[in-house]
Amino acid sequence: MVKNDLFYNHLKENPHNKTIIAQFENYSKTHFDAQLFLISAPLGERYSYAYEPYGVIVLSPGHKLIFLDLNDGGVNFDNYVEDVISDINSISDKYKYMDYIGRSREWREHLIYLKRVTPNDSIDVKELLKETSLQGTLKRKSDLLISLLTGSINDIEKIGAEQPEELLDKVKKKIVLFDGEQTRFIYRNYAVKKMISVQGLSGTGKTELLLHKLKELYINDDTSRIYFTCHNIALADKLKQRIPRFFDFMKVDKQIKWNERLWMNRAWGSQKAPDTGLYSYICDFYGIPFYKYSTGIDYNFIFSKALFEIKRIPPKQFKTCFDYVLIDESQDFPEVFFELCKKVTKYKVYVAGDVFQDIFDSIKKSRRGFDIVLNRCYRTDPRTLMFAHAVGLGLFEPQKLNWFEKDGWENLGYKTDYSEKGYLKLTRLPIKRFEEIEAEQSVQIINDTRIGKVVEIIRMLKEQNPTMMPGDLAIILLDDNKDIYNYIDQLCIKINNVFGYKISRGYESKSAKEDAVYITNPNNVKGLEFPFVICITQRIQNTYRYRNSLYTMLTRSFLQSYLLVTSKEGLDIQNQGLAYINKYRSVRTTIPNEEQRKNIQQTVLELQTEQNESYQDFLEAVFEEVGVTSKEIKESLTKALSNTKFDKFDKELVVKFIQANILFY
Repeated sequence: MVKNDLFYNHLKENPHNKTIIAQFENYSKTHFDAQLFLISAPLGERYSYAYEPYGVIVLSPGHKLIFLDLNDGGVNFDNYVEDVISDINSISDKYKYMDYIGRSREWREHLIYLKRVTPNDSIDVKELLKETSLQGTLKRKSDLLISLLTGSINDIEKIGAEQPEELLDKVKKKIVLFDGEQTRFIYRNYAVKKMISVQGLSGTGKTELLLHKLKELYINDDTSRIYFTCHNIALADKLKQRIPRFFDFMKVDKQIKWNERLWMNRAWGSQKAPDTGLYSYICDFYGIPFYKYSTGIDYNFIFSKALFEIKRIPPKQFKTCFDYVLIDESQDFPEVFFELCKKVTKYKVYVAGDVFQDIFDSIKKSRRGFDIVLNRCYRTDPRTLMFAHAVGLGLFEPQKLNWFEKDGWENLGYKTDYSEKGYLKLTRLPIKRFEEIEAEQSVQIINDTRIGKVVEIIRMLKEQNPTMMPGDLAIILLDDNKDIYNYIDQLCIKINNVFGYKISRGYESKSAKEDAVYITNPNNVKGLEFPFVICITQRIQNTYRYRNSLYTMLTRSFLQSYLLVTSKEGLDIQNQGLAYINKYRSVRTTIPNEEQRKNIQQTVLELQTEQNESYQDFLEAVFEEVGVTSKEIKESLTKALSNTKFDKFDKELVVKFIQANILFY
């Protein structure tokens, strides 16, 4: 039977609970929508009870807290229950839940269920869950208690204890609960492995898990030295601002000792300032050469050189510089980076990356195994996610951009059906997002990019969602060229005149605000999410970089994504694919033949060579290759290239353009 990643068991198996654990686990394997936690004490807190080996607490969203007595403990069991409830009160007070859900005397009669069983009893799990089912505000309060017991703390002041009625309010006030895989990453003690890897889709909570793991590591050892890193400078800055807020929210009473116990910065850094990057710190710590970025000097080069130099240090003289390293967006790094991190880390390296954005790497290099797969996306509507994947991979078109075998699709969270000859059907497991209520259409493709059409969509959203705020909407211009900025100028004026909304230009502010519509190019949306997203593009391009960007932008939405396209080219086939998703909740695609698969792999390998370069660095390398040395000619050609309509990073077309136009400069 297949494992249910919503099931989590934190009990230490013993003769008393062994049979009970097996019964709940077997139930979970045939009920994939059943989220179940088996615990004996609150997770993430230092509580323990003498009766723990005989007590089981069963938690399932939408149900009462179920206490099972496995030893007919009489007063001992009663004391155990009282102690747990008392500690729930304490945790509730700590995180300010008590003001919203009340003290235990106000909810225990409605939300606590006690049952005595012997170790060999057979429990009818389905009947037990039916008997303890809740609705409305009682259900919401129970879910809040479960969040306290599992350490999945919510901002109660924002979401409240009352059950929202409107769909948009359900989004904003949703109670977030970790699933089984997420909980396992935070609380499981991985005794043997040096590196623990999490792969997940966009919106599965990878960064949030790293923050929770960071909190656990920081408070459990007063002397630990921890480095948290990523590739992107803007993301590193954002995380550095987010960590203190997260620690405050989680009531961490230890002061953050920046650059003494905790570092948060990009992977490269500056030679003159060792604390500005992981690589610069390692070079300074071990006294090894530091290399600046230039043509031919990339991640693979610097990390390989650093690892080579460090391995030359005699074992008796070598010491690690960190106890733990945490890495976000791992798909941005080569394999040697992880080897280097393991070498300089005493205990564990925790890695989180996007399994979808890692598509291109998985073909070029040996596949790095991962310990936890997060493929349930709770942010984005499953229909939107399926459409975004299909467009990103070219599944609706005869020539696919990429393809996987059965295990690859399953890692993306799909069930596969090969029963129809020549076709593959992909479906996703159902998930509960916002009380099982959803928008009628989660994605709309519109062949109109006029500003009047954007205004029309905003007006419709306002009418359908009375509590909508300006910050609930993001407008993303996918074609990152100079023409979009004139369009944005006009759009901002129109939105302000018609609705009175403020505008936050993401490419300038780098941040989203509740009181302003977020308008940006594709480069400033990573890590952000909105109830509504409007994506605007001239045409759907057939390049990996563009399709991956389109996937990322479409999946920024909680509720609805709109794709506005100027050109009709290729829209019919995308609309047909979307219609099939809406009707059957699945993607239907032709299976490519062997020749087509070989072409896919060759193209992917060609793309990989420029993955981490900036556009200017990319152009400099091309100019050097074709023999352009004049600064004036480079500037003229760069300006001319900015007006072209093809993918900026398409090396073959850029070279052809330069060779065709260089005689005119």
